[in-house]
This record gives sequence, structure tokens and C-alpha cells, in this order.
Amino acid sequence: MKRQIVSLLFCVATLASAQTAQVPKLTVDQRSSIASTIASVLSKYFVERQKVSDAQWSTSYQNYLRSAQLADNRYSFDFASMEFIAELDNGHTFFQDSWLAQNYSQPLGFYARPIGSEWVVETSARAEVKSGDVVAAIDSVAMDQFFQRQKKYIWASSEAAQRHNLFLIPYLFPEQFILTLGDGRKVAINRASSKEPQAKVEGRWLQEGQTAYIHIPSFFYPFLEDEALTYLNQYRDARTIIIDVRKNPGGAPPVRLMTALMDRPYHGWKALRMTPPTPGLVQSPVDQQYRTGQSGPFSELAGAVTLSPKTVGGGLSLPGKPIFRGRLMLLVDGGCVSACEDFIEPFKDSGRATLVGETTQGSSGIPYSYDFHNGMILRVAVTKKYFADGSDFEGVGIKPDVEVHPTTDALKSGRDLVLEKAITLAEGDHPQKLHR
Repeated sequence: MKRQIVSLLFCVATLASAQTAQVPKLTVDQRSSIASTIASVLSKYFVERQKVSDAQWSTSYQNYLRSAQLADNRYSFDFASMEFIAELDNGHTFFQDSWLAQNYSQPLGFYARPIGSEWVVETSARAEVKSGDVVAAIDSVAMDQFFQRQKKYIWASSEAAQRHNLFLIPYLFPEQFILTLGDGRKVAINRASSKEPQAKVEGRWLQEGQTAYIHIPSFFYPFLEDEALTYLNQYRDARTIIIDVRKNPGGAPPVRLMTALMDRPYHGWKALRMTPPTPGLVQSPVDQQYRTGQSGPFSELAGAVTLSPKTVGGGLSLPGKPIFRGRLMLLVDGGCVSACEDFIEPFKDSGRATLVGETTQGSSGIPYSYDFHNGMILRVAVTKKYFADGSDFEGVGIKPDVEVHPTTDALKSGRDLVLEKAITLAEGDHPQKLHR
């Protein structure tokens, strides 16, 4: 675990939206107490703690404690804490502060992703920034340099995941900045003027009665699974259903949806489970919401964490009563993570669905939470999952059956190459023309 001391000057200079006079102060005792608690909880419960030597851990913690003691305001302390925890290279172990989210998480209004050596706008709600635009610099700092500076605050299980997630974390960007595009245009971005669109499931026929398309943006709320099931029932007699879970950040495994689609036996994850929660360490709310009284698929990983570390799971599970038995395709990418990966892995394992697109992110740790009761929460991965054959999943992800990557030219022209490929495959089943 490589460690560098937090540069507080860089935090202030690059993230210029932090006005120190307006940021709450934290006493030395408060900072030291929170920092020591974070280190203690991680040392006891983090499932991959053993991959860090005691010497490395000690050095990292001492550097963190020093940075925390220097960070006399909440903003700087949050970034010092995020840097310390991000060094663990785990996408389900991270630090959150509701104060930071409320004050510095106004959305960017667009999302850019790496394509080759460039950062390319994939989606945008801003008229002056369009899909296919190349992002060259942020406030005259070249994009690769900007990423290299900011990645130390991004919790993820691989650098590929850090790159994918950069533009999903608004507080890593100034509240106001100049965006330099590849064609030389300069766009003034004010994050306060942006609004995040409401998540909703979308469905439509690509060919009436033959091929249907359902897009599910996340699994964070039960109503999204309800909406997906409503569309599934509407399209249950189709020959092919294409389900799009690209950029789906997870939430909790959509057990009912998976049951409605699975028509054959499948293997579950293998998992290394760590110690159970203690006073102050509880399962995160989204997991509690879905897992209380849960039965059926995924139930083996949905209960309480076992009393001692051991490997469980990987066995064969039988299907329930599926609603849909036709051909199934899943569109995936590096934004499919956590419960999204829990959803698609049984279909990959069993061959029930054809996965089209890019490799998923590779992180699903069933995190537990330590609440500091001041708006700060520490999430700790207490479970590490493996594929049924015992091979690594964390930081590796699930590979598609048919690999397709977006291109800058395709984004610029409004083409969705992944969906186009899925439609071509569906046309092979029934060659009538589909609505692209």
C-alpha cells in the first residue's frame, strides 16, 4: 500500500470552492478521536486487512493521523480521511460526510469516461457540452494530470474503476471551473446550476411482440425493481428481452427480478465473511431494507455475517418460477458494480443470458457502517466475493460474452454501439428489422 501525506495546500488550491471561513472547525481532540476510531474499525473488520503488512499499516496510519491533526477544518479532515481509506483499494470501504455532500456535491451536469488515452463526454444535460466532446483540461490542468492528483481520494478496487468513477464524484471538482474541450472550446461550468435527473426505469419495444428493451439505472430503491418487473410482465411474451444495466451503481440485489428471469440452475458467489457487527457497526440501511426477511436467490449472502472468517457459498441454486423464458441479453460496462454485479453473475454463470458490452467494475463487499453521529459514516467491506470456481472477482469484474466498446466518433454521432450489437444478435434470432 503506497502512501503519501495529504497535501492540504493542493486541496485548497485545486478544490477552490472550499471557503475556509465558512467551513466548520474540528478540535484536535475531535480529529484525533475520529481518526483513531476509523483506523481501529478498519483494522478489526476490513475483510482484506491481511493484505496490508503491520509495518505498512502503521506507517499509513501515522501519516493519516498527522494529516488529520493539521486539518483544522471539516473539509480538509474529510479529504485526509478519504485519502487514507482509498489506499485500501476496495470499492466498498469508504468514508462519507453528509456535510460535505450537502455543501460540495452539486452535480457536474455531464459525465466523461476514458476511451483510450482520452476522456470523452458520454452523457450531458448541458447544451454547451455534448456527447463525444473530448475533455482536455480542468482549469488548464491536463485531464490525465488532474486524474493523477485526484485519484488518491477515489475509493475503488482498481485504477480502471477510479478512472470510470472520477466524473461521478462532484466534490473532486471546483464548484466553478473552466472546461477545456479537445476542439479548443472553453466552457464555464458552475455546478450549482446543475440538477441531477430523477432515476427511472425505461422500457420500449424494439420490434413489436418480438424484442423489448428495459433500462434499469440503479437498484437503490425498491420502486425501481417494481418498475422493471412491470415492464417485464408487459414484455413476457417477447422472443428477446434486452436489459440495460450499464452505469448501474447497484444498491441491493434485485432478488424478485432475478427470480423472474432465471430458468435454470446457477452457482452463487463464494465469499470470505468476516466478523459480525458490534455496537456502533451496523449493516448499511439499503442492505437492511432489502435483506430483512429475505428468502430465495441470493439469500445465502443476505443474512448476518458469520462469527469468524470463513469461505462460504459457491453452491448450485435452483430457479424459482420465471416470468420470462425467452432469449435474454444484458448490456454491461465498467459502471455496473455491487448489486448490479450480484444481479448479472448468475446469468453469466448459467449461460442464461448473453452479456454484451464491457467488463464490470469488480466490487461487491456487503458493507457495514460505523456512524459517528455527526454526519460522518465509515463503510467497511466485511465480505470478499469470489467466482464460484474460487477465482478472483474483486478488482477483476465480470467479462462480457460479446465485447463492445464505445468510441468517440460513435458518441459524437449519437450511436450506441453496445445496443446496436445486441440488436444485431437479436436479429439473428428473428431477422425482421428492429427499431434501433
